[in-house]
Amino acid sequence: LVTPDGDPAIDHFAEAARPPSAAEKAMLDTAAARIDEATAKRLLSTDRWAHDLAWRASLERFLFTPTVNIEGLVAGYTGPGGKTVLPHRAVAKLDLRLVPDMTFDGAVAALRAHLATRGFGDIEVNPSGGYDPTTTAADAPIIRAETSVYRRAGLDPLLWPRNAGSYPGYVFTGDLLRLPAGHFGLGHGSGAHAPDEYYVIESSNPKVAGWDVAVRSFVDYLFALAEPA
Repeated sequence: LVTPDGDPAIDHFAEAARPPSAAEKAMLDTAAARIDEATAKRLLSTDRWAHDLAWRASLERFLFTPTVNIEGLVAGYTGPGGKTVLPHRAVAKLDLRLVPDMTFDGAVAALRAHLATRGFGDIEVNPSGGYDPTTTAADAPIIRAETSVYRRAGLDPLLWPRNAGSYPGYVFTGDLLRLPAGHFGLGHGSGAHAPDEYYVIESSNPKVAGWDVAVRSFVDYLFALAEPA
């Protein structure tokens, strides 16, 4: 499923992946210049990037190439003591991270075909969830309204062409609606999905918005959306 370096090895898996546009490459150039590489390495507990790529190249690879990851692997008896048994069943949990122009159905079909071609057609592939990728152009009105509110708050927003996470935004951005979508909000939080996930309610730092300012920012956002282009 992956190469020795951890790259996807599924036949035809990434053929539809859309390469970065000129505008997206420009956003990456800005991000690479503004974000401190040493800080990023410290936060991610690493001292080098995959394939020993340079900072700018690693960001492009990170945001524009799909991944295949084995989340879990279980087989045989794993309880206390020992048993003289031959494991009759093995289960692997995978996650496939897709980029625009790839599809959920296409990724699953590529995985099944890849296994069958190598004599593993008896392996059951049972998708437990997933959806198509989502993307919105940086010059969409909804994004321009977001950046306008940030700038009025004294912030200089950094636009990313991709976000390393998952949410079913394709419902809005894909067929049939084809509407722009984006993430917005002032304030600060971290540790998403972790036991210590948090969001600042009352801020003692004048540079960090609390809950009250965050709520009002959405009012400003709606007014910005209503302004003529």
